[in-house]
Parts: sequence; structure tokens; C-alpha cells
Amino acid sequence: MTVYVLGIGSNINAEFQCRQMIAALELRFGQLRVSELVTTKAVGLAAPDYINAVVCFESDISAEALRQWCKRLEEQLGRDRQQRLCAADIDLLLAVDRPALAVEKLINQVKEPWFRPLVTELLNINEGVDSVYH
Repeated sequence: MTVYVLGIGSNINAEFQCRQMIAALELRFGQLRVSELVTTKAVGLAAPDYINAVVCFESDISAEALRQWCKRLEEQLGRDRQQRLCAADIDLLLAVDRPALAVEKLINQVKEPWFRPLVTELLNINEGVDSVYH
């Protein structure tokens, strides 16, 4: 099984949309760990603030199949990539096949700095990745 960490966000009806993404992920993948919802500024464009969260779960799905599933969910929730407003954004932040890897190094791989504290919270940096599920 692979531990997946996804970043989710929206700036259109943002809290509702984030909860929709979380519900769809839970329906598809079962038990999730979910960070708090946080408000962040739009980066690189003039747009309303985002609400973001991080979701963590285990699955035997491939990373590519998960990416494709997430993009379909974004479209179902109204994502229009031509617009500055974003109804749904789901990005694969980490895929951990070997939980023994150093969590600090994994977190540093997350490109978006606003997700790093949420990933740290979910992966429980003091106890390691195994503690996410055990």
C-alpha cells in the first residue's frame, strides 16, 4: 500500500467545495486523515483567497491513476482551467511507498509552502509516517 498526501483547495464557494472534495475522496478511498482548513492568499494572480487542506490515505491505486481520478473529480466539481477562479484543485503532494523514509525530507519535497505545515500535522513528524494509520 502507498500512503498518499493530497493538497486540496478552492476559491469559489471554497469551504463547501473543499468539503465536497473530502467527501468524494472518503467515498472512493475510505478512511482519511484531514488537516484543518486554512485560508491562503492567491499566489501570482489577483483572485479571492483560497481555502486549502491536506488529505492523507492509503491505497493500492497507482499514482498516475490517482492523478487522473483527481482531475475528473475537479471537472465534476466545476473546475474551469481557463478561469482565475478555481472551484476545485487537487494535487498529489507525496506518494510514500516506504514509510521509513525521513519525514522531514518528504515534507521539503512539497513545492507549495502553505501546504507544508498541514503535511507535517498529518504525518505527525515526531512519530513518523507509520503513525498516520497505526
